[in-house]
Amino acid sequence: MLEPDALTALAARHGVGETLTRRVLIVDDDVGNLDVLRAFLDGDYIVHEALSAELALGLIEAERFDVIVCDQRMPGMTGIDMLARVRERFPDVAGILLTAFTDTPVLVDAINRAGVFRHMHKPWEPADLLGAVAQASAMVQQRRLNARLLELLSARTDDLKGALDQLRETQQKMLHLDRLSTIGRLTAGVTHDLRNTLGGLTLLESLFEAQQVSPRLMAPLRVGVSATRHLMATLSTLHEFAAGSLALRADPTDVGGVVRDALVLAGLEMEQRRSLCETRIAPDLPVVRCDRARILQVLVNLLRNAMQSTEAPQLIQVEATASAGGVVVAVQDEGPGVAPGIAPRLFDPFESTKGAQGLGMGLYMCRLIMEQHGGSIRSVSPVPSGGGARFEIELPKGPNV
Repeated sequence: MLEPDALTALAARHGVGETLTRRVLIVDDDVGNLDVLRAFLDGDYIVHEALSAELALGLIEAERFDVIVCDQRMPGMTGIDMLARVRERFPDVAGILLTAFTDTPVLVDAINRAGVFRHMHKPWEPADLLGAVAQASAMVQQRRLNARLLELLSARTDDLKGALDQLRETQQKMLHLDRLSTIGRLTAGVTHDLRNTLGGLTLLESLFEAQQVSPRLMAPLRVGVSATRHLMATLSTLHEFAAGSLALRADPTDVGGVVRDALVLAGLEMEQRRSLCETRIAPDLPVVRCDRARILQVLVNLLRNAMQSTEAPQLIQVEATASAGGVVVAVQDEGPGVAPGIAPRLFDPFESTKGAQGLGMGLYMCRLIMEQHGGSIRSVSPVPSGGGARFEIELPKGPNV
């Protein structure tokens, strides 16, 4: 992978000039906010401003910008809607979204639809804003250098094929690292908010139990608490991986027992959704070395996906069998299956089988955990008769087992 300095040197060698304009567009319907933003950015950048998303789109057609800093809540078009349109026309421009709200749908839209570089909460700190604009400018420079070099190198003869392949690989790795960086920034804030929500739900659950509230009311509350805990575990795993600190505690483990525990954890939601589940665990499964809590997290995620894809009386099947090198666990449902268009990107970050309703991190998290174990996760196609989607994880025995 080429480092940024090496990429800059390669660009200079091929005559690629400056790719940054130093222009930053700030968009807010509040004149006072625009004045504050300009005061902090004016010394380092050429700052343009707009009082609405519609005016901003007109400026973007006339001038070339590096970074757009915009408010989310504006009359007419929102910040996300505007950045989504900018992304379609000018994908090399970086967007920074300012909002006083932390609701998950806004975050999902900001990432999936608008492709924002940074999501900042109000009130923001000046140093954080300046740092975000500087980082966004650096990313824009790298993107434009990559794009220009690809154009130049694509026109050269076959003796440059090696350099072209290396550059394309660099571009993909940079995109992956950019996504990981986005994961790290977003999950920290969302996990903090979820922790507060979970505290309130847990207190409410305790009060309901003390007052012996009817099971009809307790069941959905318990499902909500369980789902929130699972989401927090998923986000924590992603944050740890983005920070390079996803550590495993590998111990000899009975996979059949992990499967049974996963079914217990998902049981409340299964009962709530009236899901039907058939389990087949082969006798005498080999013991494997794994982090039991992480594998449990993977299985619960697959079970929840299956539940969300099916409706009674459709069946969910869970199988655990021995393989040549360890154990295979499969979760199969009778839902609509995996759309062909998303199948190649199924385990990539921000790719969801649920459309706008999903954050697109669950299967990516499963992939990270399985790769850390030296195992694998796959979507099986074609699915055996009667199935909609089938996912299999394979765990190796590991040394000294």
